[in-house]
Amino acid sequence: MTTQVQPQSKTVSANGHTLHYLDWGNVGKPVALLVHGLRGHAHSWDDVSAALCDDFQVLALDQRGRGDSDWAKDGDYTTSAYVADLAGFVEALGLDKFVLVGHSMGGRNSMAYAGQNPDRLEKLVIVDVGPVLDSRGSNRIADEIRNVPEEFDSFEDVFNYQNAQNRFASEEVMRRRVQYSTKELPNGKIGWKYDAVIREQRRNNTVPPADDLWPSLPKITCPSLIVRGAETDLLASDTAQQMLETIPNSQMVEIPQAGHMVFEDNPADFIAAVKEFLG
Repeated sequence: MTTQVQPQSKTVSANGHTLHYLDWGNVGKPVALLVHGLRGHAHSWDDVSAALCDDFQVLALDQRGRGDSDWAKDGDYTTSAYVADLAGFVEALGLDKFVLVGHSMGGRNSMAYAGQNPDRLEKLVIVDVGPVLDSRGSNRIADEIRNVPEEFDSFEDVFNYQNAQNRFASEEVMRRRVQYSTKELPNGKIGWKYDAVIREQRRNNTVPPADDLWPSLPKITCPSLIVRGAETDLLASDTAQQMLETIPNSQMVEIPQAGHMVFEDNPADFIAAVKEFLG
């Protein structure tokens, strides 16, 4: 998929941090705020953003510690910190009612935000995550983060390393993923752009305990879509079903030929499902 529209790169001060985001234009249209996962960034959503930006003012956020946003000053990467950032971002931009789309960690942050601020949301899209994570996926992701090299000799080396772990996404999508998640190091090699604390917490087993999000779900009053990759290892079918039964006004869709990175693995079907839900 080729992106035609080019977003504006912007920053805003929120909750004591400078947060970077991509604004895809169309001020005056309904706002859709897109929130990436653990190792993602605002550009993760480029295909989705480009597809939605005719009908929405799409804002894709770099969450703290990723992309071009500030790293957490105190190393705080808890759900409550991310949700406070979201709330600060919404206030700083003066958003009234908006659509919130969150993937993985961003989906957990979105569920927590939605439970606390139900009147703010027009609609909610939760992408391949639940209050409980399938251990197959959570262990895989933790292992990938623990074992990843700190630096590579070239961009191609990073791409080949990442692409070997990929089942479904196109080369174009994988190159974009790597482009915005890496940086050139002072020694001329290529390293990771996101805060090393995020890796070290997994290497040292100091990741803060996960919040229990089940109590948030009945408080989500807006229409909600649960999106599950048919080949995912992170959102178990029974968890998705329980979410469907717990979130009052919810529906679910499964995207074929997609693992956990649903919208990168099968952008066409993901975009079609989200567009249909958003009307």
